[in-house]
Amino acid sequence: NNTYEEVASLILTNTLEDKNFKKSFSKYYLETTKDNKLNELLAEIKEKLHPMDVVRTIVSYKGELTTLRKKSLDNEDKTELSARITAIVCYIIASYDQEACDELDKQYLVASSLLPNGTSKEKLEALDDMLILYAEHGFNASTFATRVTASTRADLTGAIVSGIATLKGELHGGANERAVELINSFETVTDAEKGIKSLLEQKTKIMGFGHAVYSTEDPRNKVIKEWAKKLSVQDGNEMLYQVSEEIEKIMDEEKNMFANTDFFMASAYHYLGIPTSIFTPLFVIGRTTGWSANVFEQ
Repeated sequence: NNTYEEVASLILTNTLEDKNFKKSFSKYYLETTKDNKLNELLAEIKEKLHPMDVVRTIVSYKGELTTLRKKSLDNEDKTELSARITAIVCYIIASYDQEACDELDKQYLVASSLLPNGTSKEKLEALDDMLILYAEHGFNASTFATRVTASTRADLTGAIVSGIATLKGELHGGANERAVELINSFETVTDAEKGIKSLLEQKTKIMGFGHAVYSTEDPRNKVIKEWAKKLSVQDGNEMLYQVSEEIEKIMDEEKNMFANTDFFMASAYHYLGIPTSIFTPLFVIGRTTGWSANVFEQ
């Protein structure tokens, strides 16, 4: 299978060669760890803001990294700019982990920067697949916001910040946070069955179901669901996955609605040990490549 770095390179330059992306990512990730002023600011705002607001603020603060004094950009430039942003966001997310995440895996470079040192190859592959599924997905709300900003001839930083701000909304990237909150509110499969039916009777919106583009299924869901199941077995506590599966079943039977990629992403992230507040920032990492490509195309 191809890695996120290869897919990112494909989206940006139409080739799977990921040497430049990995080189730029590694360079700027290391530089970020040594940026004392940035780390002071990061420590201050993490105490006050939601992680998505922290990501938005730091990306804006480091805006000079996404500016090259050139009238036209070649493929290497485009790859470098996108990799810079990705590296910054990865570092921000890693800073929330109580364990060190600084041993970068050569194969799964980006994924390894987000999980503790010593994480198994299988878990790195799982997160890598999730980032790939988020990399690009048509003309959604955050991509539209990014392109609107770019259309005014604003720089890449401004366009990416627009995308981040839009992605935070619970009707977009924030849906997976709402999904896991719902799933965690049920202790058993029976509780989930009764609870979801009660919420449907009250006409409560169930997050993580349906999609603006797909009418019968979200093809990405199959991949994520398989990982969620596999990770739950490894974890030894399959209840969260089983509750998720029951909710999916009831939504199909009662409302003829299918789970989108956000729904099982919630339990998959849980089994990877990722806090709920970091779910949407992980979306930013995956989607930065797609946003950047749209800006360059604009």
